[in-house]
Amino acid sequence: MTLLDLPATEARPRPSRTRRRLLTRLAAALVVLALVGAGTVVTVQRLTGLPGNAAFEYGDTVVTRDQLAHRVELLSALYGITQPKGERARASFHRDTAKAVAVSMVLDHAARSRDIVIADKSARDTLASMIGSQLGDGGQAEFTRILGQFGVSERNVLDEIKRQQATARLFQDVTAGIVAGVTAEDARAAFDADPARYATPEKRHLRNIVVATREEAEAILAAVRSGRAFGALAARRSLDDATRTGRGDLGTVTADALETGYAAAAFAAGAGHTFGPVETKFGWNVGQVLAITPAASATYDQVSSQVLDTVRSERAMAAWRAFVAGEIKRAHVEYADAYRPAHPDAPPTDQPGTPAVTQAGRP
Repeated sequence: MTLLDLPATEARPRPSRTRRRLLTRLAAALVVLALVGAGTVVTVQRLTGLPGNAAFEYGDTVVTRDQLAHRVELLSALYGITQPKGERARASFHRDTAKAVAVSMVLDHAARSRDIVIADKSARDTLASMIGSQLGDGGQAEFTRILGQFGVSERNVLDEIKRQQATARLFQDVTAGIVAGVTAEDARAAFDADPARYATPEKRHLRNIVVATREEAEAILAAVRSGRAFGALAARRSLDDATRTGRGDLGTVTADALETGYAAAAFAAGAGHTFGPVETKFGWNVGQVLAITPAASATYDQVSSQVLDTVRSERAMAAWRAFVAGEIKRAHVEYADAYRPAHPDAPPTDQPGTPAVTQAGRP
């Protein structure tokens, strides 16, 4: 069975949070597999126009609308990827999905054209490390069982890890000269132009409780303010099993590590105070500020290595984006009207090979 064999309407059990964490780390690799892996595309020879069921075409390869729709539903079941609400937002989501898959195919071609080949051993070592860190002893058998539950083989995963590693190698190939050309003088000029950028932002040590409804959150907030222990309530009531065993401890975080609304409430409260209820994508939250670490400015000598790395990274990303934009334009991907992105020739914004994945359960 391939991923494409699973119909969009089939009920699927959700994996536990521990299993979902492992699968989330593999999501970046499996997203492409789920959409354009073996057996999921149609190769056609025709004179002009897209087939009526096409989402897009790259070369002679057509990815159909049904394949994209089924894969989005499957990814939701496996990884908690949620389509936005509202017809307009969903339409934008599907256009973005189509473009992400098309770009991955373009980069596959670019890597092959530069003779970039990833050995099986490299992918196997990466996978073994991931399995060991997430599942521990006996992890391989458990991992195989989890994949079988969703019709995904280890070979599928290894092939997609190889694709991710090939893209990372392509990035290094494209940007090596740019990185090597950055000097200490470049770094100093960047710091002098914006020293506030390298200041240490304010941080807060937070605890949090997630519940399903505003009414529950208000009741918990009232209980804390009347003297009930926040940690005990978190251990007993919070829906977030990633923090519940730690009595709701989120650690020390900056505002940009949190959802905007939650960050505004958390960074407006004083030390020792509670705040909320605040609704996030994970539910209704009641938080508590345990400690505040004030923002602090920095001298160039203190952050010179960081500045140098930042300048190198930014110049490398600028070169990479220009390269990808050129590859996309030369590829002439043809989208169906409903799947045509707003900027089809623009490069994606994520780092190559490292799509952002939000940790489940965090505000």
